[in-house]
Amino acid sequence: MVMAVPDFILFAVVSVVTVYLPLFLRVSGYTTTQTGLLLAVFNAAGIIIPLLVTPVMSRAKRLAPVLLIIAAGMAVMPVPLFHWHSFAVTASLLALYAAFYRSAIPVCDTMINSALGIHREQYGYVRVFGSIGFVIMSLILQHFIVLEKSTLLEMTAWMSIPAVLLAFTVLPFTVKKKLKQENAAVTKKPETEKFGKIIASFGSGYFLILFVIFMQYMGMVPANQFLSLYLNDSLKSNTSGFMWALNALCEIPFMFLSGRFIRRYGPMRLIFICTAAVSVRMAFYACIPNLAGVVLGQIMHSLTFGLFYPSCITWCAQSAHTSRSVVISMTLFTVAGSLANVIGSSLGGWLIDTAGYRSMFCIFGLMPLAGLAAYGLLKQK
Repeated sequence: MVMAVPDFILFAVVSVVTVYLPLFLRVSGYTTTQTGLLLAVFNAAGIIIPLLVTPVMSRAKRLAPVLLIIAAGMAVMPVPLFHWHSFAVTASLLALYAAFYRSAIPVCDTMINSALGIHREQYGYVRVFGSIGFVIMSLILQHFIVLEKSTLLEMTAWMSIPAVLLAFTVLPFTVKKKLKQENAAVTKKPETEKFGKIIASFGSGYFLILFVIFMQYMGMVPANQFLSLYLNDSLKSNTSGFMWALNALCEIPFMFLSGRFIRRYGPMRLIFICTAAVSVRMAFYACIPNLAGVVLGQIMHSLTFGLFYPSCITWCAQSAHTSRSVVISMTLFTVAGSLANVIGSSLGGWLIDTAGYRSMFCIFGLMPLAGLAAYGLLKQK
């Protein structure tokens, strides 16, 4: 269970950003379209900067100091973010914050996989602590945050304090020896292999699956980026924290049992099934425009993330051939999700303002099916 505590705290940080960052931006005076563009900037920086630093991170002998620096950055950045107000300044600061935030999960996942060694299918046993951290933090946020009364100091504290706690939980790992190496889990290849050669070594099949994952994330944009706004604006409900807690609660059993599903069906087949499930989830939001539809959609998180995410992590690790390529594979997976959020956030904000939430759910719900269809056609060729 090594890395369980840092993973728990990391996803407490993720809870604050996922559930309340869009709402904090709205409280700061930005429109839905502007909020969508700011989220797009946030996700774009989460693509570019991790890609730039990944070649360096992949050579690092110990990732714990890297995660400590990331945690420190996430703790500091909210201070200027909520105290300097203009669209350009907020976008720039969000981009810098995203550089730390988007690097945290692939680094943490790589450390978990290194600790597990050949037992990578047990990733879900550790990652479930992250889900528990997300649930607890979401319920805390639901209880304490009143958006209409939120001050700049409160918004800063909610984003900074969990990151400070993450830094403290990572600190012991920086003075310990390197996590167990994957001696039996990877084929020994020279660790000096160039970044470009590692990318080429994944093969075309890897990038076809990565495209399916990208389309799955595109389909999930309404739930991942705009659910809090949908509840607040369309349903006039102040239940964002509760709904996100339900989200994570539903993923926990599937996350915990994911190893059994992966051993039986294989990660690739599960990725396809969970991608198709996104379309069902969006249909619930679109066809049942009330809290019951949201609840049904959140329950689908059991498949669209609870089973999907560990399947992706296992597939990424199995696609790698050296410890360096594991870091790169995890980062490419993160980049695919971030790219989907960049495009989807911009499109989603515009769709909401021009056609409404229901149209957004319907349009995004078709994207995962389009991704699976494209995969089938390209695979045949």
